[in-house]
Parts: sequence; structure tokens; C-alpha cells
Amino acid sequence: MRAFRFGALAVLLLAGRCWAADATAPIAEGVVFEERYGVLAIEAEHFASQSKTDTRAWHRTTTEDSADAHASAGRDVDPSHAAGASGGAYLEILPDTRANHDEKLIPGENFSPTPGEHAVLTYKTYFNTPGRYYVWARAYSTGPEDNGIHFGLDGQWPATGQRWQTVAKNKWHWESKQRTEEEHTGVPFLLYLDIEQPGEHELMVSMREDGFELDKIVLTTQREEARPDGVGPDPVVRAGKAPAAYPFRKPQQSAVAAQKAFPAHWGEPPAVQTRDLQPLPGGYGQGSGTLAEWIQENLDNDRAAVTLTIEANEFPTQGAGYYLDRGQWMAINPETNKEATAETAFAFPNGLYDVTLQAVGESDGQSTYLVLVNDEPIGDFRCPLSQETFEEAPKYAVTWKNVPVNSGDVVKVSSAIASADGKEYSRARWARLVFKPANEATVAAVAAIAPKKAEAAAPAKRVNKGPRGERGDGSVSVSGEPKQWHKVTLTLDGPFANEADSAPNPHTDIRFDAVFTHESGGPSYRVPGYFAADGDAGNTSAQAGTKWRVHFAPDKVGKWNYQLEMARGPGAALDGGGKAMPRFDGKKGQIEIAASDKSGRDFRGQGRLNYVGGPYLKFAGSGKPFVKAGADAPETLLAYTDFDDTTAHKGSVPLKTWKAHEQDYRTGDPSWKDGKGKGLIGALNYLASKGLNAFSFLPYNAGGDGDNVWPFASREDKLHYDCSKLDQWGVVFDHGTAQGLFLHFKLQENEMDDDRRGHDADSSGAGVAESLDGGKLGPERKLYCRQMIARFGHNLALNWNIGEENTQSTQEIKDMASYLDKTDPYKHPVVIHTFPNQQDKVYKPLLGDASKLAGASLQNSWNDVHHLTKKWVDASREAGKPWVVANDEQGPASDGVPSDPGYEGKDGVVRQGKSSYNLDDIRKHTLWGNLMAGGAGVEYYFGYKQPQNDLVCEDYRSRDKSWDYCRIALEFFGRDDIPLTEMTCLDELVGNPKHDNSRYCFAKPGELYLVYLPKSEQAKLDLSGQSGEFSVRWFNPRTGGELVQGAVDSVKGGGEVSLGQPPKQSSEDWLAVVRKK
Repeated sequence: MRAFRFGALAVLLLAGRCWAADATAPIAEGVVFEERYGVLAIEAEHFASQSKTDTRAWHRTTTEDSADAHASAGRDVDPSHAAGASGGAYLEILPDTRANHDEKLIPGENFSPTPGEHAVLTYKTYFNTPGRYYVWARAYSTGPEDNGIHFGLDGQWPATGQRWQTVAKNKWHWESKQRTEEEHTGVPFLLYLDIEQPGEHELMVSMREDGFELDKIVLTTQREEARPDGVGPDPVVRAGKAPAAYPFRKPQQSAVAAQKAFPAHWGEPPAVQTRDLQPLPGGYGQGSGTLAEWIQENLDNDRAAVTLTIEANEFPTQGAGYYLDRGQWMAINPETNKEATAETAFAFPNGLYDVTLQAVGESDGQSTYLVLVNDEPIGDFRCPLSQETFEEAPKYAVTWKNVPVNSGDVVKVSSAIASADGKEYSRARWARLVFKPANEATVAAVAAIAPKKAEAAAPAKRVNKGPRGERGDGSVSVSGEPKQWHKVTLTLDGPFANEADSAPNPHTDIRFDAVFTHESGGPSYRVPGYFAADGDAGNTSAQAGTKWRVHFAPDKVGKWNYQLEMARGPGAALDGGGKAMPRFDGKKGQIEIAASDKSGRDFRGQGRLNYVGGPYLKFAGSGKPFVKAGADAPETLLAYTDFDDTTAHKGSVPLKTWKAHEQDYRTGDPSWKDGKGKGLIGALNYLASKGLNAFSFLPYNAGGDGDNVWPFASREDKLHYDCSKLDQWGVVFDHGTAQGLFLHFKLQENEMDDDRRGHDADSSGAGVAESLDGGKLGPERKLYCRQMIARFGHNLALNWNIGEENTQSTQEIKDMASYLDKTDPYKHPVVIHTFPNQQDKVYKPLLGDASKLAGASLQNSWNDVHHLTKKWVDASREAGKPWVVANDEQGPASDGVPSDPGYEGKDGVVRQGKSSYNLDDIRKHTLWGNLMAGGAGVEYYFGYKQPQNDLVCEDYRSRDKSWDYCRIALEFFGRDDIPLTEMTCLDELVGNPKHDNSRYCFAKPGELYLVYLPKSEQAKLDLSGQSGEFSVRWFNPRTGGELVQGAVDSVKGGGEVSLGQPPKQSSEDWLAVVRKK
């Protein structure tokens, strides 16, 4: 995603201005502005023409004008705002006869709802890139009636260009919103123009409200995160010569430190302050940067404290007619009551509040609610029906504004049940009352008692009470290897924080990003960053410090420019926004990137593994497709004694030492804390030495089968992350990348992916405390996704798996997948895993463009792999978006892939009643079954009965022989003469139209046919419609090696042919390779 952050417009001091004295006349008639890389920038005053000026006209104002420069233009209620304007000039529609609501609105004079009727500007432009361009304008509004204009193109005024709107006041501000009937303050992303053909176009701007002040226009193809900074990007001129800029002047500064008194509960301002002068937040005039940060911190704390909540479970139930449902909702039992009333005393300061009732949507009926204060109704509410059995959501809430409530007042909530069908009744559930101060006096009163309230409430989240350190000096250091595809790290010495802080929370309330742009103009990446404590937490176990970090994996050689963004505000890291932190925001630099020096297994020699719209991922560097084979088990891989603050919650699932693999650790391999981590690092070395290229793990399993892995600073606190533990995880994952191991992030598991226990996403359940936002895309889930991406997304080969045996609703899955896709700058593939019998239910609604998913992670019986892989390869292709389909868990759940014969005295055979299977059957019908169906590979699951099973495994050698079989298959499909991406499963050519396990065919018709025979026998191949001669050779899936000749040397096309017998061991599996000569 391309992001735009620019410095101030370079001021061109050209001699000999000969511009028109008429401030309404054009000064850039011959200038054509050019779009490059999806961005077009235009200075507003550089219009080519102006028309329809009989009643209103655009007047140019500059930094060189006198105070009465526009006296002849008619009424202008505003002083000059040229200071701060790009290029030292801007345009204003004059006269301005309606500055507020009290002044008369006169359509056709001071208001023009129809575009193109008054004060029409035109600009000559040239677009290289067709597409949808979102329109941003830099405007200055001082009242409620000077904040809207219209945009048009090539003589037309499309609906999407009308009613540009801003609500920002008393400053130059970038905005791109459209006013609608429902939302008068404007809706993002609705204001755009579609450029259908490259070439010259005429951009038009016309009046909607007089008094409008316009400084600059930017059109960009980027939809998200596109707001320009400062004065925005410099215009590019294609033809003509742009007029010289006027002198740029900063807005007038004042020496007054503060124009109003600080609230008493803030205490005293900093005793020692810097000597810089800048506007202070909150309307406190001008002052130092130190004072600005102190004010902003207090404002943020006040905002965080001002919302008061009385949860339903804080109301007494005795005699109320309610019962407490799931420990959190008031509810009525329809068999005993039809209505109920609960009451409690208001224990907060006197004031004026906006009061919100959060009801619970139900599918049985539309319950009704009444809220009262001292028996006086403040409002009633009829709750909409829900599609779910019950759910909390904003649409089930109602707010009554400006309600006076005093301390000690009796607050009551009454509700009544209802029925949609006359049979089943709702339970009139409700969750809470929220009181938000509605004026400054109430805000101050509530903020003053907030510390006491927080302490009394004993919040579950961590509250840091440790000593505070000094903030950093704002310097930026670059570390890592500045080479293509390698990890390059920027570390900012920024604001002091502790991982346990809550006001602000460094993980949620401070957004730290870096925008990297190649010197050629593209690509550009916005990479999320994170709080890194002291910068060495993996070794020091530090929880606090001033280090903020971004990891980047550049995909091009050459110079990369970077710019840091740091903003602060409630939830700023989760949804963007926040107020820029001046001392740290905007830091710039450049990194010179050389070519990678890696080769062999190391992914840094091949590039990032991308989803390219086909059934195989491809390396961006080498262009080669990727087929995987590796370990799905243990899911508890990260439950390791050498990781900080890692504990086991189940006696049957202890932490791992990975001692069996300490022998595989090599000198020079990474570790932490003077040698910790050798066992797990050695385990990855072993997997790589066996020729495998993937492993899997759960980063979060609290409440699940293992209950011993979480990234948080404490198990129950999902909004504070453990800096040292995650640094240590990062060492392991980086080593995996260097060893050529694909990282399979299974982000959650069935037991805690939502608020519903068990297999069924539609069951009610009793709630799951460990789930992230109950399955919804809320702050916990957003933060979790962002942290995984920020810390580990630089790794080149990985996927984000929504969850193991996932049972979230379709919408919840779509929302999570979209957030991952939006936040991940590299667009790593997103996949999903579910129960074998729920694949149709889960996968079908997600196919094609219905979701951001790029693949399926299949779980099914070991002997169902082939036909189910083919089913989803075909279904996804037919939906228009081919999925990457892997088999990542093999049933039965009890055994999965058995251990080798002889390991811990086992014979390697799994017996199921009268049937049985062993690792040879896994090789034939799981490994080759997936690959011959066009699948992307396998990961092996170890069951829960086997030695070294899925929960306790810490010795990968338990499946040593199976790993050999995997390596052999990978080596074969990695051959340069196998056109993998051009081949499809064509079992019908070998007499297997049902795609059972008798024989498989994978082919590029007319050129290459692979025929797999689980039990070697004479096979026939249908070459009807083909001509010429084909060689027949055989490959041994058990031993690998070169292709060998069997009983038949070659066959001719034109009909069904016999391939003969393989060369030896005819009772075993063989692969026939039939190639056009």
C-alpha cells in the first residue's frame, strides 16, 4: 500500500512576477498538472480558468496581501489565513454572507446544492494511470456554513464528486468525506472521481457554500491511510510553467504560555521545559514542547476516564424479576416473568451526561426497554431482532443526550419480553448503562475522581506503578543486514513506557509505523511497529524503556526512504488516527540496500513467498512455486521452559525442554540469555536437515488443549504484550526463515476462537473468557493481529491461519481476514482450518471474492486427502480465486501420523477395529494424495495417543522415516522439468473418475503425465487427442533418486496405452513419468 507523507512545499523564489492584479483571474492558464504513481497534486490558486462569477467568485489571498486587499469583493468575516497555506496562497469564495446558522440561507446565492452553477474553477491535468481517485482537499473552516464544495471532471459532475465536507475548524486540514442525508459530517471513501482513460482531463471545482477557503487538492488511488501530511505532496507539472510560490509563513505565534487555567486535578505543569514554542493542544495557547506533551497526556487521561459504566451485574437482582445470565447480562425467565425492573444509586459526580443503554439483540423477539432517573423516564427503546440467538452489537444500543444526573439519584432499567412467532420469547437481556459527560464541567468532575475510581474497581488489566524513566532523544538507529529480503530494523529512541502501562497503553494507544518507499517511487510499504522496552528485552527481560521498533524486509535493491509516524490517542494503534507526537513523528532517513548474499535453503536467497492468484505460492525473487512438507505438531511448540514467563496450566501438558534436540544446535546459531534456546533452535535445525520446509504452532492457546502459550504479559490480560517473551519468539522464527522453514501461524484454536464452546458455531454456550472479543473483531483481536504482523511479518515465508478447527461465524472470519490483509504490508496469505465435517459450511461462503482468504488448511482422515484436496482446488478455481490447499491435520484424531517402527517400542501401526494403517499408507494417500490432486503440501499431525504426540512432542526424530519420504517428494516436485503451475489433477485419464485412492494422475496434457500407483500394477493412460511419442520412466517415492526405465520404454499418443510394469518391487508404490519426446 502506498502511503503519502511529505515535507513542506519547496518555495521557488523566481524573479519578475507578472501576475494579474485581479485576485479572481487565472495565473496558470497554460499549466498542466501530471499524475504520477497514483497521486495528483494541485495548488488551488493555480487554476486555468474561472467561470460563473456573477454572484460569487474565488478570490486569491497571499502572504503578501495587505489587510484590506479584498475589500471590494464584499463581506469577508475571516482574517487572512495565508500563514500556513501551501505556496503562501489560497482561494476563498466571496462575498461570504452566511457565516452561521442564524444568517439567511439563499439558494443560488450563498448556497449552491447543485454543482457547476456558481464559482467554477477548472484545472488542466494529465493522468498516466486510470482508476478510482479519492479526492482530498486542504481547507480552512471557521464556522458551520463554510465547509463544503463540489468536484467534477471533464464537464460532468458525478454524484461521487459532490458535497465534499469537513468539520475541522480553525486550522488548515486535509479531508476526503462526502456529506450524505444520513451523515452530515461526512462519510469517508465516498468522495472520488473515476479516471477511465489515461491522458488529459479537466478537473473542476464549484461552490457549495460561500466563505469556503481552499489551499490544495490531492487525488490518490490509495483508499486507506491516504491523508496527506503538512502541506501535502509537491505538484508535478507536465506542461507550462508553474507560477512562483509566495513566501511561506508559519501561523502567527504567541508568547503566551496558556490562555486558560489548567484543571486542578492535573497538578503542576513540568518545572523544567524546553525553549521551543508551538501551539498547545486543548486550546491552551502557545508554549513549549514539554508543556504540550504534559497537556496532551492529561487530555488523553481525561478522555480515557470520562466514560462511566454501570454493568448489569452491578445491579441487585433480588426482587427485581431478573436473573444474571452468563454472569454479565440481566435477563428475564419467560416462564416466571414478562417484565422486570432493576435499580441502583448513581455513585458518580453531578453533571450532564449522554446515557447509553446497551441491550442484547435476540432472535426470539423485540424486547422493549425503559430507563428512568428518580422515576422520571429519560427514554425507551425497542430492540431490533438479531440473526444470532443473542449478541451484543452497537445496533442494539440507544443513547439519550444531555440527561442531568446527580450523585445519589436512583437509576432504573425496566424491560419486557416479546415474541416474534407467538411461541418462543426473548429474555429482554441488557448488558450495561454508559454515562458519557456531555459538557466540559462534567468531564472535569469525572476526570478528577477517575484515579480513585480505577483503584477501587481493581481492574483486571495490569497497572504499572513502577518508576518512570526519561523519554528518549528521538534518534533513529538502523540495524540488521541492509540487503534485499533481509531483516532491517529501525529503532526509535522515543517516549518512555512500560509494557504494563494503561494510560496510555503503549500497545493500543500509541501508533508507531514506518513508511518505506523505494527511490524509484515504488513500491511503498506502511509497516506497523511496536514497543520494544529497552531494545534488548529478550536478553534483559526488561518491561520498560524508550525503544520503539519496526522490522522491514526490502524487496528491491537500491535506496529506500523512510519516514516514521508516531501518534497518540485512545486505540490509535488499532484503527489509525491519534494526535502526532511532535518530538518523534516525521523522522526521516534513507537506507541503501544491496543484493542478498544468501543461497540454498535460506529463504533470503529466494524472496518473499506470495499468493499470486493460483494454487501455489511463489517466491518473488526466484519465481519458483512452493510445495511444503513439515510438522503440524506439536501445536504447543512455544510452550518452552526457556521463554520468559511461560507457564503450564494443565499438569498433563507440561512445558518442553526440547532436550532431545540440543544435539542439533550448532556453533554460531542464535540463542538468548547466554545460551538459552538451544533445544528449540536445534529442533528447527533437525527439520531443515531432513529436507523439510515447514512447521506449525499456536501463538495463543489459553483455555485450549494445551493452555500454556500466550503472547500477553499475563494470561488474562489481552491488551498488554510481553516484550521479552516475544523478542525470544522472534529469534526462533528468524532462524526458521534462515533455515528455509515456512512459519504456519495458527492464530487460535477451537476452544477459544469465539464465545461458543464446542464444535458448533451456532450453539449458545456460556461464554469463553479466553476468547478475543468473543469472536468479534474488537480491540483484543485487532491488537493481537497487529502485534503478530509487526513483530514477525517481516519473515518471508508464512501464512496467517485464522484458527484451528475454527467455528467463528462467516462474518467474523471475513472481518478478521480483512483486518489481517489490511494491516499486513506484505499481504501474506490468510487461510483457515476447520472440522472435517464442517468444510462445506465454513469454506463455501468464503470462496472467490467473498473473503480475503487465499487458501484452505484441511483436516480429514488420512485416506480422504486426495479427493478432498481436489474438491477444494476445483471449487476455488471455479469461484474465480484459486486457493492454496494444504493438508495440515490427518485423522483419526487419536493417532494421526504414527511414530516410526521401533520408536519407544511401538510397531508403527495404528489399528482401528479390523483395519489398520502405517507410515507407508500415510506416504501413499496423505503425502502423494495431496500433491497429485494439485495440493500445496502437507504438515503431519501426531495424534494424542502416540509417543511424542501433538501436545507433548519434543523429539521430531519420532517420525524420522516419514520425514525422509517427505523430502523425496519435495525434491521430485522441485525439479526444473516439472511445470507444476501448469498441471492439474486428471485422474479420469487413468480410469479413476471418482478420484479414489486406486491411482492418481497429475498432468499438463500433451506434454507431461505423472501417474502414481499406490500398489504397483500395469497402468493404462488415455492419450486420446494427443499425437507423437512419449517416453515412460519411473520414480521411486520410497528411495528417490534418478528416473529409471521399466518394461515399456515409450508409448504413442492417440488412444489408451499401457505403461507396463515398473522396474522392480512391483508390490510397492511407484510414479510413472510420461513425457513428450
